[in-house]
Amino acid sequence: MTPARQADAELDALIEEITVDCNDEDEQLTGFEAAFDEDGSFPCAGTVIGEQVEVLHVGQGDGRRDLIAACRRNGRRYEIALLDLDLDADPATSRLIAAYRRWAGAR
Repeated sequence: MTPARQADAELDALIEEITVDCNDEDEQLTGFEAAFDEDGSFPCAGTVIGEQVEVLHVGQGDGRRDLIAACRRNGRRYEIALLDLDLDADPATSRLIAAYRRWAGAR
């Protein structure tokens, strides 16, 4: 198995682990939020439109159907779609982000 296919299989297994008991997309999103709460390491560095930010937390936004990153830059707080950020995170958090991106792309 090529390294890329192995990585895909590992991400698919993580997605399955996160969403195994979920009945619909909303519950799956909540599953990802819980996974970030349990296994994500925040704060961490991130970049959005070329600007450095500190990512404080990942969760569901009000009325949004995707995960939102609470970020801080120059003392101000912003909420940005997680998919719009490039994060410089530890391996466990990076793996969650990769799984979330894969899941979100398959919706």
